[in-house]
Amino acid sequence: MKRRIQITFMLALVSILCVCNSRAEIIWDSGHHAFSEGFEGEVWLLNDATADITGGEIGQLLCWDTSEVFVYEPGEIDLLRPNDSSTANVYSGTIGFLFALGSSNTNIYSASLDWLGAMDSSQVNLYVETYLLDPTGGNFGDGLLTGTWMNGETFSIDIAGDETIGHIHFVPEPSSMSIFVIGILMFRRSARTS
Repeated sequence: MKRRIQITFMLALVSILCVCNSRAEIIWDSGHHAFSEGFEGEVWLLNDATADITGGEIGQLLCWDTSEVFVYEPGEIDLLRPNDSSTANVYSGTIGFLFALGSSNTNIYSASLDWLGAMDSSQVNLYVETYLLDPTGGNFGDGLLTGTWMNGETFSIDIAGDETIGHIHFVPEPSSMSIFVIGILMFRRSARTS
């Protein structure tokens, strides 16, 4: 039963993604753009376009080619889909579902993020202070990530898809950060005794 629900969810997701490719309400194909209020159903970033999302709500934001998006609070995106060689930088704000494809690069510093999926050769960097991965948790059993962003805010993210975990990188990796802090403390101590 659980596997049937998971397959149904993934088929629904693929259907949504296919429909998304039919027509965008706004297409930014180069230059710098800003979105700060109102609602748009679908926005595409193409070529080398960049966009700052600082408010309002976007139903679906699709990033193609080498485009780059920056998301800040109180910006809200229901579906954020970086693709090709695009980059998504999420500093704060609300993301319903982030689905990384192609060789995209996503950096999440802090966010209210419900679902995270990744495929192909995409990379998702999570800038966290602490994290805990339950590999069989979440709504569909693909994993549940909980922890604390670097700014101290907590998060709980459902993982979508078996291969997503392999695309997530934790920065700084908590054990490396501990070693770094211990090194600094030892250096300070030795400097005081000299």
